[in-house]
Amino acid sequence: MEVKAPFKFLFSLLIIMIIITGCNTNKPITPNELDKINVEVIDRSEMPVGIAYTIKLSNESNHTIKQNNVFISYAIKTTNGSKGNEFKVEAKDNKLDIKPHEEVLLSAFTPIEELQGNDKIMMDECYLEIKGYVDRVEEVNHFGKTISIRF
Repeated sequence: MEVKAPFKFLFSLLIIMIIITGCNTNKPITPNELDKINVEVIDRSEMPVGIAYTIKLSNESNHTIKQNNVFISYAIKTTNGSKGNEFKVEAKDNKLDIKPHEEVLLSAFTPIEELQGNDKIMMDECYLEIKGYVDRVEEVNHFGKTISIRF
């Protein structure tokens, strides 16, 4: 009889664990879902003092983008092609909690004084980068994506 008590306890504990993990309603974050989070330049205006961009952030995933930052930068010419640039401009007008199937328009401005006279900066190619978190701000939900755009 004494052997059955620990068995019942372990069996009950196992059932409780199965119920708890079975009730987890979080949708898995798959690479396919992350591919549904997009940034694109929808307008580029050259001015005497710099270049203004309008950027569209589209969340076509099934997850809420809890927090994010969008950056624009220009490629740097190298002897073997090009490389990324550490100088980045953060887009403005961003928001928290971008729901599934929601779009946000962002703006960015790259001042000409930062670009003028540097023949290594490739003005006809830029990088859009998004870094953020989906569903909850936790390391396991962190994502990042960089795309290259030629003008």
